[in-house]
Amino acid sequence: MRHEARVTVEPTVEALTQPMTFTLSGDVTTAEVQRAREVFTRVLAHSHEPVLLVRTALGVAPSHKPDGQAEVSVHADVNGRPLHAHAMAPTLHEAIAIAADRLAARLARTARDWESRRGGHPHGAHPA
Repeated sequence: MRHEARVTVEPTVEALTQPMTFTLSGDVTTAEVQRAREVFTRVLAHSHEPVLLVRTALGVAPSHKPDGQAEVSVHADVNGRPLHAHAMAPTLHEAIAIAADRLAARLARTARDWESRRGGHPHGAHPA
């Protein structure tokens, strides 16, 4: 039996015009939801366009299952452009970090300048 809950968290960055919605599956703690909110809000703050909607799913498989993986899925609407990042990892902490990295890469590719469309970096962003 799968346990799901919906949690709505108000964003703290002006770039987000709507609340971030979370769907939880398994034993996800409030601290993990807060960490995911902070990480994804920080990533989306670098958007060059308004972020209209963010839906995040956090899931932890029961420990008695052999694969016992944590899963994170983020769907964002950046001024009408859908962005999606998904990650699976042994812990939810790792899955959030991987999904945030993937979301940041997809967000960088949505910049409307010449370099980012051809594999370069948006103006003002320098590779680490």
